[in-house]
Amino acid sequence: MSDERIDTREERVTELYHFFLNYVDPATKEYKYKDRLHELPSQPRRFKILRVDFDDLVISLPEIAMELSRDPRTVIEYMQEAAYEALANIRPLDAEAMSKDEIHIAIVGEAAGTELRIRDISSAYVGRLITISGLLVKLSQVYLKLHKAMYVCTNEDCGEEIIREARFIGEEPTPPKECPSCKRKNTFRIDPRRTIYKDVQFARIQEKPEELPPGQIPRFIDIVLEEPLIDVAYPGEYVRVVGILDIDRVKSREARYQFRLVALSMESLGKENVETKLTKKDIEMLKEMSKSPDFYDKILRSFSPSIYGHRHVKEALLLAIIGADDKVLPDGNRIRGRIHVLLVGDPGVAKSQLLKYAVQIAPKGIYTSGRGSTAAGLTAAVIKDPGGGMSLEAGAVVLADMGICAIDEIDKMRNEDRVAIHEAMEQLTVSVSKGGIIATLNARTTIIAAANPKGGRYNPHLYFTDNVNLPPTLISRFDIIHLMRDIPDPKADEELIDHIIMAREGEKVYEDTFSPDFLKKYILYAKRLKPVFTEEAYAKLKEFFLSRRKKYDPDTGTMPITNRQFEALIRIAEASAKAHLREVVTVEDAEIAINQLNKFLREVAFDEESQEVDVTSILVGQSKKVSKVHTVLDIISEMQDEVDGNPVPIEEVIKRVVEKTRLKDPDEIARLLDKMHDQGLVTYPQPGLVSIVGKRRKK
Repeated sequence: MSDERIDTREERVTELYHFFLNYVDPATKEYKYKDRLHELPSQPRRFKILRVDFDDLVISLPEIAMELSRDPRTVIEYMQEAAYEALANIRPLDAEAMSKDEIHIAIVGEAAGTELRIRDISSAYVGRLITISGLLVKLSQVYLKLHKAMYVCTNEDCGEEIIREARFIGEEPTPPKECPSCKRKNTFRIDPRRTIYKDVQFARIQEKPEELPPGQIPRFIDIVLEEPLIDVAYPGEYVRVVGILDIDRVKSREARYQFRLVALSMESLGKENVETKLTKKDIEMLKEMSKSPDFYDKILRSFSPSIYGHRHVKEALLLAIIGADDKVLPDGNRIRGRIHVLLVGDPGVAKSQLLKYAVQIAPKGIYTSGRGSTAAGLTAAVIKDPGGGMSLEAGAVVLADMGICAIDEIDKMRNEDRVAIHEAMEQLTVSVSKGGIIATLNARTTIIAAANPKGGRYNPHLYFTDNVNLPPTLISRFDIIHLMRDIPDPKADEELIDHIIMAREGEKVYEDTFSPDFLKKYILYAKRLKPVFTEEAYAKLKEFFLSRRKKYDPDTGTMPITNRQFEALIRIAEASAKAHLREVVTVEDAEIAINQLNKFLREVAFDEESQEVDVTSILVGQSKKVSKVHTVLDIISEMQDEVDGNPVPIEEVIKRVVEKTRLKDPDEIARLLDKMHDQGLVTYPQPGLVSIVGKRRKK
């Protein structure tokens, strides 16, 4: 080492030594790093962490801060030495029991080094200090790496011992190639009893979903975490990592390399989007605005204002985003507070747009399409990590923990993949048992999904489960299901077209509405509230539930409502109180919950024959009662089978329906046949004859 280099090193170490001992925090007026060094020996791990704020270096030692950005490995060495000397000054006995290598310098701060997006990382930054933020998607188990190795020559006549240390963080000691005593090559072994190891973990960070450019695949970077940065964050959390950009050889025949980041610090930023922050001024403003009588209506108008109408759907999605709180009962059982919403409707009614807008304004949201999703992609995948073991990579539902996961075209998923989210919807966990790994991951996620009817358009004369390619076990887990029908109406169509034109021109549609940024802050604040139920609200919900239960018919088995719907009522009412920014759940919130559930049940579980709601159809897949359409279709099919599949006389069909079923009015049966003909269920091949569409004649 040249004299000039030695002088520079001593000068830098001295400057940093005085910085650690004398820096005073402007906010607290206390010795910031002197206090941190004093607490250093009491840390439980062998390797102690000393957090250094990059902004403090910029203010006090700007030259060293610049050097740290350009050549972090060298400056980190200076900082370790200076910190050790400062510790020896403060607590000499504790310093004697340690070495300077056991002090881990963790550089922290939003703009430490060069702040980059994962997408902007390039070879120009190799070896430099950078800061990235993203979503932690994978974390391996803990492995060991060599830190200070004792190598012993295996030659019996020699036994030479050589100590080698890792020079920099992220590196391992290089074994000696030749013994200096016996001159033999590659004769060394490691003595594990006199070797110091360091814990190491491998992680992967992915671009934030909201930062992903349209049509692009999310980019990621692998992170090396050395002790004491083990288990400081978990998959599904947003993190900020400050580290040294390095390269790693890809295992392939060709000489290829990939980026990796050797972490100096990793901070968990929580489960929600850290871009949106609430200030005291924001909270005061929201409290004041909530006193306005039209505040809630304006919030609903602001939810995707470019989409015309569908107020009840927008309200359901808003309440789902805000949600209720999970309740842990004294016996340990947990009642979920997440409100799951399913939208089913004709093509072109803006289901996907509403889902995407919900993800946009949610504090944490992930959008995925059922057509391209697998069970592993939704829950968790077991993959081989760089250390050679197996690790879990979180899927969409786990990554959306404490947020929402929007699944578009959920009906297009394979059934075996769709089953994977059953547990997540009810138990709020994802259990994995594969590749020797048995684990239960948190999935406290709100599911909002959209599906298209089987036949392209919704047929109101068929049961809901016959219209949608979804199993009853999944349908029954949704708290709110809304139909979005495209029914021609001259007046409504004209208003819709006018709204579309105004939305494209950017005129009145967006007037008197809140911006998406405001809605994000509003939702963040609303989610924090813990409203308490009033006796009147409970009484209102109880009265509604009991009045519906009285309509149960033991003869036919018609079930108007179940306990599962009552739990949904409580969740929706609590979410409504939060949406109104109230501290208590009022009768008004109970009425909003009742209206949402009433609309859902009338649309999805209404039985045409009895003119009553029957939730059996969505709980088990079929109603205890058979609809008039199915009844008549069964009679026609039976009669056609008797004549080898040939068309049968309409008069004979009407006569048999009257004889065998509860339908006794011939005119009503004739009108029903005409309606079935209009819907394409039956055809009139000749005057006076009827045949089921697709029914083949026997040869």
